[in-house]
Amino acid sequence: MTHSIMPGRHHAHEGPGPVPRTGHVRHERTTPTAGWAVPVFGGFVLGLYAVFLAHDNGFGELQGWMLGLAAAVVSAGLGYLLIRNRDKMITEVRAASFGALFGISMGFLRSLTRVSVLESAWIGLVFGACMALASYYLFYWHEH
Repeated sequence: MTHSIMPGRHHAHEGPGPVPRTGHVRHERTTPTAGWAVPVFGGFVLGLYAVFLAHDNGFGELQGWMLGLAAAVVSAGLGYLLIRNRDKMITEVRAASFGALFGISMGFLRSLTRVSVLESAWIGLVFGACMALASYYLFYWHEH
């Protein structure tokens, strides 16, 4: 028996691609823990490295730990807000935001080694620009 391609014998659907079995499209999202676990881990690592650099460059014990705690809380909080609101931003703004957060973090860490403000800003700018370009490439590749 041959199959007919005439309408009426088979149910047609509009548009290319397979027909969803349930009638509605499922959107795949990352797990909810990734929304807070990634920034918390990043903040934790940044805070510990800030404590190490502070102790290595003449800060007192309490000063170093308070500095590391503040750096961890601020970077984790900003990272959480950035990841939580990433779907509301266009690709360019999202990439620039990730680059800015990374560049500021690296510039801050460099400043703990008692170098000039200009050198810290330069390091932050270079790292931020590289992260923004890499993020843009990654986001653009996934969207298109």
